[in-house]
Amino acid sequence: MNQDPNHTKETGQIQPDVKSENKALILGLSGIILSILLAALDQTIVGTAMPRIVEELQGFSLFSWVTTAYLLTSTATIPIAGKLGDMFGRKWLMLAAVVIFLLGSILSGAAPSMIWLVIFRGIQGIGAGALMSNAFAVIGDLFPSSAKRAKWQGFIAAAFGMASVFGPALGGFITDNLNWRWVFYVNMPVGLVALVALVFTLPNKPGAGRRKIDWLGSATIIGAVVSLLLALTWGGQKEPHGYAWASPQILGLFLGALVLTALFIKIELKVAEPILPMHLFKVKAIRSVGLISLSIGAVMLGTSLYIPLFVQVVMGQSASGSGAIMTPLSLSVVFANILTGQFIGRIGILKVPFFTGAAFLITGIGLLMTLTASSPLWEVVVFMIILGAGMGMIMPTMTIAVQESIERKDLGVGTSTVQFFRSIGSTVGVALVGTSVINSYSANLNELPVVKSLPAPAQALLQEPQNLINAQLVSSLPGQVISAVQGALAHAIHNGFLITLIVGAILVVGVFMMPSIVVKSAHSVKAEALKQDAAGKALSDAGTAGV
Repeated sequence: MNQDPNHTKETGQIQPDVKSENKALILGLSGIILSILLAALDQTIVGTAMPRIVEELQGFSLFSWVTTAYLLTSTATIPIAGKLGDMFGRKWLMLAAVVIFLLGSILSGAAPSMIWLVIFRGIQGIGAGALMSNAFAVIGDLFPSSAKRAKWQGFIAAAFGMASVFGPALGGFITDNLNWRWVFYVNMPVGLVALVALVFTLPNKPGAGRRKIDWLGSATIIGAVVSLLLALTWGGQKEPHGYAWASPQILGLFLGALVLTALFIKIELKVAEPILPMHLFKVKAIRSVGLISLSIGAVMLGTSLYIPLFVQVVMGQSASGSGAIMTPLSLSVVFANILTGQFIGRIGILKVPFFTGAAFLITGIGLLMTLTASSPLWEVVVFMIILGAGMGMIMPTMTIAVQESIERKDLGVGTSTVQFFRSIGSTVGVALVGTSVINSYSANLNELPVVKSLPAPAQALLQEPQNLINAQLVSSLPGQVISAVQGALAHAIHNGFLITLIVGAILVVGVFMMPSIVVKSAHSVKAEALKQDAAGKALSDAGTAGV
């Protein structure tokens, strides 16, 4: 009689078909990967198109707000979506997130002005926040094993990186050869495939059931973040674009952010179902990851948003050229993601990628600050590879550290906490760097004698530095004016990079605070179980001998 390979002699029961189970897991992951590709593609594809978008729609003062609005709404959505995923299951929430994201994409592509583009990007952010919050938590649902989860987290993070590889180059190609509006419309085919994949491949795991939603906590944290962002964005600018730092408006916004944050914490300590459970912060690893996540978000967006502007305006490259130059950064993130996931899955020591990643990240930012208009392109490439390697080592390690430090019932909200803090850091980082670049450029430009000697219309055009990618305008201006304006913008962007360097130092503090966490591999778990069985058998034999 043939023996069923899935039949066990000890129990006589039929074990599940392992191959079928693995196949189902891989199919389930396909929808998650496509969803992450969708959100990541939008973040990276827009960057290289931004100088051309601002040139057409005008409004350099709103340059950072196109990204800030997206980050603001996604930040506010992340903790709420994480809680809803825990309560009602993640599949249908992710489907709704993709639909909202695609709606925002269509509207952004049709935006008639910068103000409307900012609003529509906010709609996109709602979908992206719900999508990213639950995508990483699903990995924890699909892979209970720490070692397997660590390996797949690396690949999932690499999927984000793959979109980063193709995004900048694709955005530059579309901008140069079609129209910038297609950088938003290109999301449609990817999104539709993601929807189909999620419907047919993602398991519909039920949530914990209907519970109370912390709407008051959600409202206070949104108010706190909005107040802080407005203060950082409007502060230090002249009216009508903003107010002085010591003005009642800016001081009032900072005070409002402080009061609302305190109120949020008070609410979260008392409410039955908090969106951000304060008990999580009793865990040392959560406190450390929160600081690291805040910092890396600010560094990531604070640098990558202004690198295309530097390459196109200061170095005179095309949108396609700047997209190609951004590709090494993305490739570096991808490879670092994969290698880090494999390292943790096999070796399991989390402090190694944390410390190594922090060293690479700080070095990369410092090197970017040395770039000038005459720097060779290979320097830009090398510096971004170093920066990307640091980011790629740290990001998947943060998620694994959180998932190894909390109970499974808090998996969704714990994972979304990482995304939440990273989004807050990204949002605040973009606002800080954006304000610094805009204010510094304006101050530098107004001090240039060659600019003061120009007619008023020409001076007004140069207040929008992205106009320098307009060949007709450039040909009408003296060479020394072009060089002076490029130098003013380069200095302004260096000031922005200095802010990210300071934030990077905060990240290093978070890394030093991180406790030692070792993820056990499947082999070590099996060896430990065998060791315990042997010890138990020895005790049993000793007891039998005593009788």
